[in-house]
Amino acid sequence: MRPHLFTALSAALVLATPVAAEIGIAPAASAAQVEPAGDADFRRAADTVLGLARAASEQPGAAPALSVVMVRRGRPPVIWTHGRLSADPASAAVNGRTPFYIASQTKAFVGLLAVKLEAEGVFDLDLTLADVWPQVSLPSGADPAAITFRDLLSHQGPLENEALSFRTSYSDRVPAADYARLLSTGSSARAPGYDYSNLGYLLYGAALELKTGRDWRDWLELAVLRPAGMTRSGARPSRFDGVPAYHRWMGEQGWDVFAGKPDDLMHAAGGLVVAPDDMARWLAIQLGETNDAVRPEWVREAQTRLVVADIQGDVIACQGYAIGWNVCRLGAVDIRAHGGSYTGMRSAMAVSPELGVAIAVFSTSDSLTGGLGQTLVQTFFETVQDPAYATTSPGDFGARYAGRLATFAGRRMAQVEQRRAAEHWGGWTWRPTAADREAYAGVYRHPTLGDYVVSSDSEAVHARLGVVERALEPAAPDLFAIADGRADPPDPFRFERADGRVTAVVWEDQRFERVD
Repeated sequence: MRPHLFTALSAALVLATPVAAEIGIAPAASAAQVEPAGDADFRRAADTVLGLARAASEQPGAAPALSVVMVRRGRPPVIWTHGRLSADPASAAVNGRTPFYIASQTKAFVGLLAVKLEAEGVFDLDLTLADVWPQVSLPSGADPAAITFRDLLSHQGPLENEALSFRTSYSDRVPAADYARLLSTGSSARAPGYDYSNLGYLLYGAALELKTGRDWRDWLELAVLRPAGMTRSGARPSRFDGVPAYHRWMGEQGWDVFAGKPDDLMHAAGGLVVAPDDMARWLAIQLGETNDAVRPEWVREAQTRLVVADIQGDVIACQGYAIGWNVCRLGAVDIRAHGGSYTGMRSAMAVSPELGVAIAVFSTSDSLTGGLGQTLVQTFFETVQDPAYATTSPGDFGARYAGRLATFAGRRMAQVEQRRAAEHWGGWTWRPTAADREAYAGVYRHPTLGDYVVSSDSEAVHARLGVVERALEPAAPDLFAIADGRADPPDPFRFERADGRVTAVVWEDQRFERVD
């Protein structure tokens, strides 16, 4: 179960200055003029990026799998893959057909789908929430009759819904029929303007299904992926073989390994696996390549900035958001970029129609791979524009990356130990009897988060929320710990009693009442 329930659930493209600075990437410099990249420009940038990627991949704690895809308009792509499907050295090697999870990069795919379906008269993006859900009542400041789906897809809808954002990412697939109730009971208003979140894309996916009777996943496959020849990509990873595991680095303790995200947690804001070969096709479409299903004007519309916003990454400053893309100035060009993050993985992609080049990076670890991938993005675009752009040598780059990985793992595990040392755990000495464990078994309900189903066996107490189940670690009477693995600081999972009977459980300050 994902701890820290109401923290940010996903992120726009953010590049960390410490990562870039400490591994030897120079600050951005403006190019003198803008022309499409030539063969020599592209090859220089590709060679530079691959040198750094190879050096990073050789270090202890580097992602078990890493892939880089680079495309120049009208030319064969450069596709590099390294590593294996898991940290197990006996697992199969990754390749261009390996379906990597891309998390929030999904928004760019759904954004293009939305533009296409509007152009074809399927779903008007100027429809409002009230048009789809006339019965919905929102808090003051969030008028459903004034919030359009164009607003929502550019992160301008002035509302939040923590339960929808959490559940779709970390516990269960919320049926489209349940959105009206959850919008009315679990929403809060926020200040108008840009504010990145998953909610707008979740609402679009549910509304599309209600209006057309077809799931967004099927729409995307039929309208975009299949016509583009993206045969190893989709929103149902169970249909593919060879989906990589996710990983977190723990230093001397090795890897914390997670199975890939199940189908029920693949949602319209972050629910795709994409193979590197298919990503090359996608990036080519973003650069203007035509096919039978996607017109260049739809691509341009999805890439056109809809809202001005000061989106400050520490390396790349972005000036706004389009539909599924950040719009960011880098050197002398605007790039369209998006990152992806989830427990145990990171990804990044960016395109420049002006330069006619694009790049994407996949990794199967969340341990400094976001900064690494996005540093490679920056290096690619700076180098393709400026032959004199200064980068560190691959050897120095790898050594500095190794040092940061060691420090990062130490700090991560120190946080786990610090949390476990808290007094409220009572020293971890309690061992529940079989009768104790059986007393906790039951169904516990929250009005918006759903049901925790608690069960017991001869060894442990288990808690399942949606499709995700965790074994609870006993700490003190009626107090257990729940965590997302060995690299995750544990959170309290406390049972409450009335007249000796277990009546509720409290997790993340959320109270689930017993209903069975």
